[in-house]
Formats: sequence, structure tokens, C-alpha cells
Amino acid sequence: MIALVGLYLRQSGILGGLAPRGPVVTAVLLGIGIGLASSLILWLIRGLAPLASLERWQREMVRGWTVTDAVTVAVFSGLAEEALIRALLQPLIGLVPAAAIFAVLHLVPDRRLWLWPILALVLGLVLGVAFELAGYPAAAAAHLIINGFALVRLRTLPAD
Repeated sequence: MIALVGLYLRQSGILGGLAPRGPVVTAVLLGIGIGLASSLILWLIRGLAPLASLERWQREMVRGWTVTDAVTVAVFSGLAEEALIRALLQPLIGLVPAAAIFAVLHLVPDRRLWLWPILALVLGLVLGVAFELAGYPAAAAAHLIINGFALVRLRTLPAD
């Protein structure tokens, strides 16, 4: 809601802030590619000790979720975060500060989970570049893919 109000108040308006840079199909396909590549990299490094600890914590959060729950959270969090961070803030403050805010939003009060905001910073930079290249649809599609694969996968993993 904050993102939509902020975009509404800008000269380009809501649709201008959420518009692709170029054809929408190209933007969405780019986002899907970035999301799939990022998800693959995260899956390949999942065995690293700090990631395994993070994965256990996240798995506990989604225990009992249905596939519909996971997809719904992936869609709404991806769309909302990209509208706020990329479409609203990044044009105002720049790529790196927007990615830093994205990382701060992923801080948790457990020091064993220190890797989550670092991953969020890296992914925030990647999503920010997608936004710079192709606009909101690219960043949102990538974020949805990353969250979707992670949440659906986490809910299917066996408990420790």
C-alpha cells in the first residue's frame, strides 16, 4: 500500500512506476531467467553450514503450509517488495541503497541466521539490475520465481 501511494504521488504515477522498459514479454522472460538462475545457485549452495541453518529455520516457519499458502506468500511478497524497493525507492535513492534497505528488511534477531540479509543484499542487487534493465515486471517476475521455488521446496523438506 505504501508503495502504491508513493508511486501515485510521483509524476509518472502508479502505472509509470510499474511499467516495463521495453516489451512486457521481454521483461517478464528476463525476470523468469534471472529467477531461475538465482534459484539454481541458491539450491547448489544449500549445503553450506550457514545456509543449512537458515534453511532449518525457514522450514520451521513454513511447516504445515499448503502449496497454495507458499505460492500466495511468494506472489504477494514478491510483488509488494518489488513495488516498494525497486519501483518506488530505487529511482529515488539508487541501486545500492535500495538493495541495502532490502537486506535490512531481511534481518532476523538470531545471529546464527547472519547469512539471510547478506543473501538478500546480493539478490537485491541482482533484482535491482533487472529493474534497471527491464523495469518492474522483470524484478517482480524474478522475485516471484525465487520465493516460489524456495517456499514450495522448504515446505516439502523432511523435519530434522
